[in-house]
Amino acid sequence: MKRYTVFIVSFIGLLLAFDIVSGIFLTITYAPETSQAMSSTVNIFGSESLNYTFLSSIVAATFSFLISKRIFKAKENL
Repeated sequence: MKRYTVFIVSFIGLLLAFDIVSGIFLTITYAPETSQAMSSTVNIFGSESLNYTFLSSIVAATFSFLISKRIFKAKENL
């Protein structure tokens, strides 16, 4: 149960951090075009080629797994 708790806590923390960093990056790099203001809503929702939420959750889960393995490996060596 401890391993699961460490994994979930680190997963939630890393996922939150990745979402904040990607949100800041997307906000900084956004360049609005006022000429296409009314027609851009259809293009925004249909043109994503990469799902950043899925990608960040995969990366966060991988790092969470490595963190939980390292924590319990260090405890076993004591």
